[in-house]
Amino acid sequence: MSLRYALLGFISTEPASGFDLAREFGESMGWFWYASHSQIYPELRRLEDDGLVASTEVTGNPGKQKRIYRITERGEAELQTWLEQPTEYAPMRDVERVKLVFLDGAPVEVIRRHLEDHRKHHEDLLAIYTQQLGELHRGVFPRLVKRLASRPESARELITGLKILAMKGNIDRARTEIGWAEDALSWLEGIQ
Repeated sequence: MSLRYALLGFISTEPASGFDLAREFGESMGWFWYASHSQIYPELRRLEDDGLVASTEVTGNPGKQKRIYRITERGEAELQTWLEQPTEYAPMRDVERVKLVFLDGAPVEVIRRHLEDHRKHHEDLLAIYTQQLGELHRGVFPRLVKRLASRPESARELITGLKILAMKGNIDRARTEIGWAEDALSWLEGIQ
């Protein structure tokens, strides 16, 4: 997936500034895709150059100018085309497992720490995802509220359901990683 389509998707919900989008990527899109300010602003300029978004300058707080981006009809069409295409999966890159393969020369305590850190990371994610799933079910998750406000009432169940499915996938992935780390730690204890 390219950043371009993630940005178009966000802007299809509501017009937003680059700062707003960067914040959203940290809060809700962070479930699936990370992007920094330094990636977002150049991509917004490219989207505007390509006619997929349009921007206007407005006065923000405290009297600072900011640029608000909104999706164009052409942008909506390109986003829809991308959404309807089969998914192209990126090659797998799993840093923890690459390290694990080559940790055979390290002390067992180092290996244990890697596995414990991996488990803790995914336990933390599981807690966040579980909280956010509850917010989705209650209809109070901020991105869901914004999306529902910009779409017809008849789409409410589909919009909410898709977000819940995505979050459940994250929860399942986190649980799987926790289970894997626990199995690996048990195996490590058994060979000592």
